[in-house]
Amino acid sequence: MQHRTPRARAARFAVSLGLVATAHMTVASAAVFAFTASESVAFAQKTGSSAQKLIDNAKKAFDDAQYDESIQLVSAALLKLDITDPQKVECYKQLAYNYIVLKKDEAAKSAAYKLYAVDESFALPKSESPRFREPFTKWKAQWLEDGKPGQVLPTEKPPAAVTLKHLPPSDTPHDQSVAISGSIDDPDKRVARVALFYRTGTSAKFSEIPCTYGDGRFNANIPGTAMKPPLVEYYVQAVDKEGLPIASRGDVEAPLRLVVEAEKEGSIFGTWWFWTGATAVVAGGILAGILLSKKSSNPSAPQPNPGGNGTVTIILGE
Repeated sequence: MQHRTPRARAARFAVSLGLVATAHMTVASAAVFAFTASESVAFAQKTGSSAQKLIDNAKKAFDDAQYDESIQLVSAALLKLDITDPQKVECYKQLAYNYIVLKKDEAAKSAAYKLYAVDESFALPKSESPRFREPFTKWKAQWLEDGKPGQVLPTEKPPAAVTLKHLPPSDTPHDQSVAISGSIDDPDKRVARVALFYRTGTSAKFSEIPCTYGDGRFNANIPGTAMKPPLVEYYVQAVDKEGLPIASRGDVEAPLRLVVEAEKEGSIFGTWWFWTGATAVVAGGILAGILLSKKSSNPSAPQPNPGGNGTVTIILGE
């Protein structure tokens, strides 16, 4: 049997302790790596998710010939903070498609210019319809001739952000117009027009009306015909001179809501049977007055006893 000296036993203990510590560090490092990797995957999956849902719905609306709705959905996607460059390209392409179908050539050209500013190498596949491929080819050449407008170089400062500020009104009576107002912070003076979109309920199509805009403030009115209980949905959008969205408060997928005041119920004065009964009583009183007047004109006729008591019973309903 071997006898180890205290120094040998201490050395062996130190080695064992070091091995255990190393093993723990390896496991911990692996756990941290796995957690970091899973976080990165989750972030990558999450980035652009809200914009992608809007883009998918916009494509479906386009296929269903709902062009205005498709434009509204794409416009909302372009303003999402998590939108990626490939998604921007898809949005501008979809906008151009809608405007081509609607025969709004200048708006379609502006969308194509924005697309090429994001991705200069973009080209539609040869299998695409000439209805779309030919104007895109023409606009690409014009964009190059014009000096690639809209393209931001790494050394250039991007345009300042536009901020639209608005608080929903607190007073929302039914069948009465409601004022919508707010302000816009626009350092580079990019905003050319502001529009209000509204609808009664949650499933109808949004109607669009222009806002008055000047000195950084906008105003519009939701008409009284739209103010029906239980609610009205709306959003406000600012666009540039090309008609492309640059700021909004709410959007087509996440609009602002107004809870519309319902007609007050429970008052006796608001019931039909009260006024029917009241009319009958008034009519009866007038008839009685006429009869009494006729009797008083005939001295021989018996007169009513002024000291007598009478009872009138009004039955309003059971």
